[in-house]
Amino acid sequence: MQHYIVALIADAAPPGVVIAVRALMDFCYLSQATTINEAHCQKILNALKEFHEHKQDIIACCPRRGAQSKQVLDNWHIPKLELMQSVVPSIRQVGSLLQWSADTTEHAHITLIKDPTDSNNNINYDAQICRILDR
Repeated sequence: MQHYIVALIADAAPPGVVIAVRALMDFCYLSQATTINEAHCQKILNALKEFHEHKQDIIACCPRRGAQSKQVLDNWHIPKLELMQSVVPSIRQVGSLLQWSADTTEHAHITLIKDPTDSNNNINYDAQICRILDR
């Protein structure tokens, strides 16, 4: 869905909202690159800056409501947005953030545990999984 969100809202939302969402998507995709140099860091910062320049358009267009209070929110006090400020400094310190992803271990868990579990009868489970892993 996130691959298509900008195209989906292009004619339905005001231009400022589309710009903000596109900038946010650019930020997300740029920061997930496997190798990132200083030019990439600048593009990430520019995308974040562009989002911040247009985020008020989202509030003006479609009021956000609090999950618990159901009250209209007129601010951007969202922890994940605060965290986005530290992405480029973190990249500069430790390199690409993709190395901290759980995708590899999640894939290993699926192929080594979940898939074999589907093929056994759940009797003497541990021994069956160990036998499958020993193959």
